[in-house]
Amino acid sequence: MEQDAFLNRPQGPAKQAADSAAALRAKLHACPEPAGCERRTRAALWQFLAQNTSLELRECGPGFYAAHREPKPTRPAIALRADYDALPLEGGGAAHLCGHDGHAAALCGVGLLLEGAVLGREVFLLFQPAEETGEGAKGCLGLLRQEPVAEIYGAHNLPGLPLGRVYTRAGVFACASRGLTLHLAGCQTHAATPELGRSPAGALGRLLCSLPAPQPQTGGLAFCTAAGARLGKKAFGVAAANAELWLTLRAEQDGALEGMQAAILDKMHEFAAADGLKCTWQTQDDFCAAVNDAACAQKVLAACGGEPLAEPMRWSEDFGQYLRQCAGAFFGIGAGGDTPPLHSAGYEYPDLLLWPTMRAFMNILAF
Repeated sequence: MEQDAFLNRPQGPAKQAADSAAALRAKLHACPEPAGCERRTRAALWQFLAQNTSLELRECGPGFYAAHREPKPTRPAIALRADYDALPLEGGGAAHLCGHDGHAAALCGVGLLLEGAVLGREVFLLFQPAEETGEGAKGCLGLLRQEPVAEIYGAHNLPGLPLGRVYTRAGVFACASRGLTLHLAGCQTHAATPELGRSPAGALGRLLCSLPAPQPQTGGLAFCTAAGARLGKKAFGVAAANAELWLTLRAEQDGALEGMQAAILDKMHEFAAADGLKCTWQTQDDFCAAVNDAACAQKVLAACGGEPLAEPMRWSEDFGQYLRQCAGAFFGIGAGGDTPPLHSAGYEYPDLLLWPTMRAFMNILAF
């Protein structure tokens, strides 16, 4: 057994809750649905809570929340959030390669532990779809208007780190990121007379060579990754007339990301104008930086015996949308040193992580 996460194994009702959460995770894992298509997943979560708890269930945009009410709360209300979408697969279908099935099952386990509990505060368990596209949190922000939420917390499993160990930091926990698609349009001609057309090949090549490489900048890391490109089509009698470039922009600070995008678009317009091309662009999968409140991050570390992170996570999390409007903190929980990386074909959320996650959330509620 790894590290100290299981020195205090669950007993009695806590073990029953962890076992129920594991059974639920297996059910969720067997019906993965990508962002925007989580109909069966959402129904399974709602049904589990309706059948096994007395929590009040309420709609919240595309997601929903479960409310633990107390007649005379004396402490500020806290919200806990879990996502439940899966990753789309290249050949079709989806798979839970990021562990959102475990996140949702663990939060349902917290719902079981809240039965009969008197915490002196109200608790709201928020179940959110579409995290992978950055759209889910935007649709569930209504919780912060509908209920008196003073603080919000969320967690993500961290493969490669000791099982059950909690990690977070004040300030930026996860980077901002954005997908950027650049379109270049020229004029088609016969491959035998390329001088009679306008090809985007040169501009595309210059754009690729001008992309900013990963390097520390004022305000933290900011860089661009080429996700892919397309030039013309496989027709050897035709000179290419259209091209697309797909980029992922990533930065610790939202402002740095905006500045990097502006610089790339300036280059696109410069190169397109030089070659007589038309150019357009669009964005998708937009994530703001997840910036933790310092006091809330310290609460997580103190309540869970956690370790501070020296640097932000490079990946992005749409939990940052909540942190823009409410004090709170996002944290990671080690999924084991031998666990495959997130988004890899061999990854599956380990059931042994369910109890440490449930316990971490309960510790935060009790702190």
